Amino acid sequence: MVSQTSGELTNIEKASQLFKILGNPKRLRLIYLLIQHSMSVSEISERLHWEQSGVSHQLQILRKLHLVQQHRHGKVIIYQLENPQLMTLVADVLSHADEIMNKPATEK
Repeated sequence: MVSQTSGELTNIEKASQLFKILGNPKRLRLIYLLIQHSMSVSEISERLHWEQSGVSHQLQILRKLHLVQQHRHGKVIIYQLENPQLMTLVADVLSHADEIMNKPATEK
């Protein structure tokens, strides 16, 4: 039997929350877009063909979790990923998703 410390459980819970956030296809598309470029709400809306209100809602969720940050460029607010490690995680998951999900089941 493997015992887990409360610190490990906290990390597992945090990882689970992160995968839950990334498990939403809309948010994952948004994060993937922000990996490529920092953008305004209107630019994101145009690129993803979403309503601006929907983009703002998803960005608000990601900001609360400290996954994206914003800065003002003149009158426009620009959004970018806050943590470069998130870029690496998403890039790794996307590059291996097809390989992992389409791997044939092993015979017993």
